[in-house]
Amino acid sequence: MTLSDENRWTTESKKQRYLFLDNIKVLFAILIIFWHVMVTYVDIGWWYYKESNPTGPVSYVFLLLIASIGGIFQTSLLGLFFLLGGYFTPKSYDRKGGYRFWKERLLRLGVPLFLYILFVNPVMIYILSSLGVEPWSANPVLQGSILNYYNNGFQSWSKFIDFISFGGPMWFLRVLLILTAVYTIWRQMTKVDSLKRRIPQELPIPRYLFLLLLAVVLGCLTFLVRIVLPIDDRPLEIPWGQLIQYLMMFGVGIISVRYRWFEKMTRRQVKIWLVTVFICVIAIYLDYFLVLGIDADLAIFSGGANVHALLFALVDNIVCMGVIFILIKVFYAKFNKQGPLLRNLSTSAYHMYLVHPPILVAISLSIAFIEFDPILKIGLVFPLGVFICYLVSHYVTGKIHLK
Repeated sequence: MTLSDENRWTTESKKQRYLFLDNIKVLFAILIIFWHVMVTYVDIGWWYYKESNPTGPVSYVFLLLIASIGGIFQTSLLGLFFLLGGYFTPKSYDRKGGYRFWKERLLRLGVPLFLYILFVNPVMIYILSSLGVEPWSANPVLQGSILNYYNNGFQSWSKFIDFISFGGPMWFLRVLLILTAVYTIWRQMTKVDSLKRRIPQELPIPRYLFLLLLAVVLGCLTFLVRIVLPIDDRPLEIPWGQLIQYLMMFGVGIISVRYRWFEKMTRRQVKIWLVTVFICVIAIYLDYFLVLGIDADLAIFSGGANVHALLFALVDNIVCMGVIFILIKVFYAKFNKQGPLLRNLSTSAYHMYLVHPPILVAISLSIAFIEFDPILKIGLVFPLGVFICYLVSHYVTGKIHLK
């Protein structure tokens, strides 16, 4: 084997090894679409358009199960995707340098965020108000022309801050940019020799008990934050009730690159965390069905000084830690390959995330006149939403090159 052949084999091997990360990005896009479809028809969380349909007792219990499972794993899986954001950051920074790195980041993250806040979000809200959709139709600011709506956002400093900070589901891009800025500061600090010498050359994956204790500590800190700022309370559209977890996950992603933690994960670690996650989910269900009762408001878990919010904050962070080992190892071992469909989906995943809000709202509004069971509507809107988001992403936004 010649040197060029060996280099080519190494490059192909490296690309093959990281296909599982692309497949996880596909999972991210699909789960985000599913969650927002579910929020449309289930009375939890925030979304542009929410709908109430007649529900039978069986459907009600089933929707509660979906909502509770989704509530646990939605926040936890977002932590995983911040971990992936951290994982790809160091190599990109090393390869491009600070200036080119930030130029690319602002183009890839900042420009879509800016366009969404300035154009997509206001137009969606104004159209929904014009169609009589609450709560937008009750907002007096939206009663005039769309130009009046824009002008209102620039009449005072506080209104301007509210206008530019309201980006709906694009808050993910804003937080990712903030965490990237923190990493950039860290890179500048590590140029100091005294700090650089303190960074270990090798670092094994911490033991299970240490990670479990870390998750418990993070859960307690998260609980304290949520006493003041529950999960759905997001000043400046930043999820303060989850920010500790996201910062930690972003940092773990950065560390995983340096010390190759993804490759070193073992089946034993997966089994231990699988049992741990199962116990945590059972604990939440027991608390909800046996202690609170089936008619209790799920919002009690999102924050406040109560034992249920504490339990959820602990479970949230422990599950997030466990999901890292379970999904990363499973995808690394079983889904480290791509056929034509997965390859196309992986290249379109980010664009699917960007375009999904107006597409999902349009689909839901188009069938609003039909009084179906919410489960049937979720079963209809979800696959249709994924399909249309893919078509738009692959054949429209994916072809746009900003230079």
